[in-house]
Amino acid sequence: MPRLTALLGYTVAALTTAATLVTPFLLFNLFGGMLVRTGIRVDPAYGGGDSVRVVPRDGYRIVVHRAYLPVAPLPSVGPYVQIAWAPASALPAHVEDEVDLDGDGRPDLWAAFDVPRDPAARLVADVRALGNEVRPPRRVSRQDLATLIARVNDRVVLRVPLTRQAAARERGRR
Repeated sequence: MPRLTALLGYTVAALTTAATLVTPFLLFNLFGGMLVRTGIRVDPAYGGGDSVRVVPRDGYRIVVHRAYLPVAPLPSVGPYVQIAWAPASALPAHVEDEVDLDGDGRPDLWAAFDVPRDPAARLVADVRALGNEVRPPRRVSRQDLATLIARVNDRVVLRVPLTRQAAARERGRR
């Protein structure tokens, strides 16, 4: 009898361990779907915000996102605008584009970067201001959340800090 009790105890322990390891994978879709239905959204500081304009180019498109404006009194991320080139697989080896951020028909920044075929390769962009909307660093890689270029899925995402004047204008529009 003690041997049967030990065997049953070890069997229950093994099944409990297996259930503990497998349950999150089985329930992930259920909980993920429930979270989506609640309307919770990713903070624009991390996701870049909603897209406001799509500019078609030859074989790819440029997606301009709504400017991110921090709401915290002491923000860790300053105001920025996110621009995405998609699909990355259709981009030429070297991209040079002038981008209109505010929709007034005049380009606000010039961005140039190489697109290596290796998705894990480090990206570096040259950015110049063509107006008074952005505060461009000369060479952008991954300085912080407000100044970066990265390959995300099949997009190349560039974030450029806004000037104080542009951030104030954007706050006035909202």
